[in-house]
Amino acid sequence: MNRIATSLIASSLLISVGLSAQEDNEDNLVPNWSFEKQVEGEDLRRYDEFNLAEGWYDPTSAMSELFATETRSRYVKIPDNMYGSEVPFDGDNYAGLHAYSYRARLPRTYIGVSLKKKLEDNGLYCIKFRASLAERSLYASNNLGVVLSTKKVEKKGETSIVRNDVLLTDKNDVVSTQDGWWEYCKKYNATGGERYLTIGNFSTDERTSYETMSVSSEFEKGPEAAAYYYIDAIEIREIQATENCGCGNTKIPESKVIYSSTVQIPADMPMGEKVEAIDAYFYQYKSELVGSAKRTVDQIIELMKVNPAMRVEITGHSDKEEVEFAKNESSLKTLALDRAKNTREYMAEKGIDRKRILYKSMDDKQPVSTMSTPLSLAKNRRVEFKIAL
Repeated sequence: MNRIATSLIASSLLISVGLSAQEDNEDNLVPNWSFEKQVEGEDLRRYDEFNLAEGWYDPTSAMSELFATETRSRYVKIPDNMYGSEVPFDGDNYAGLHAYSYRARLPRTYIGVSLKKKLEDNGLYCIKFRASLAERSLYASNNLGVVLSTKKVEKKGETSIVRNDVLLTDKNDVVSTQDGWWEYCKKYNATGGERYLTIGNFSTDERTSYETMSVSSEFEKGPEAAAYYYIDAIEIREIQATENCGCGNTKIPESKVIYSSTVQIPADMPMGEKVEAIDAYFYQYKSELVGSAKRTVDQIIELMKVNPAMRVEITGHSDKEEVEFAKNESSLKTLALDRAKNTREYMAEKGIDRKRILYKSMDDKQPVSTMSTPLSLAKNRRVEFKIAL
């Protein structure tokens, strides 16, 4: 099935899902959050007509785009348009903006809206939107962010808006997602009175990281010398202090504590007990073996070299904070297993045949300590060994 046919089918499915989602979106403070409503009596006929999205506006003279499924214009039609091809994340429509261009050859564009009500003083809010890099973009950039302000963000002329109060994701990665939608997600503690939402790149070119993209032959005619992003499904919801915003792009905390223990192994101890007495420990959120862990694993390696028929099983473990954090951080979902795998690879580098090493993960299901102190948690970040029968 070709891409256009697939896109149309996917679009039909998303439309049905999107409509039901819109009906259950009353707590979203962003009006016309997926650009479904257009100014009454106006038809979308070309690019540079973002102002036809009801309630939304262009903060500068450089105008953004509104894209729609129901339009005759080939420039801004969904799914295939002047910048690439993408189905909406929600509903029938989405917006588009320039976030970066090399040496500022093209003006940046922004989109803005007045919220349904002002944010509360010290209120906690979850902010989300979706972005997809258009296929004709020669570049991808970071710094795709949000400004929440008490006054309308506006600047005369076709010029960049630079602000220090921009809200960026914790990682602030270069957004290069093209087949599907990247999620912006940020928890925000309001100062009170914020009424306007503006989306775009609010950093200087010098502070913006970019990557050069390879434009496929399907879109190589008329490539865009910029990072152009489709934008959809914008949400601001008030949450409680105990609620999780569900952000998958949260910065992984710095790891500071590692457990260390010295185990005396008598020469007359049975081999199985010797192996099980040896544990290697890890920094929090890390799967790499540090020097102390390698010295510990070296003991297992020596035992296996003395006993060439012996096979071992490695079990990786995590602490409960790691497992909780991994719910919103995909890179940590296999942390315990990665610890076991990395240990196996280290042993193989030291001359142990991989066929003699089994490995598995228990995550946080077998804690050594159930307490929540840093030292207690550190005891649980480990790999254990036993003889494999």
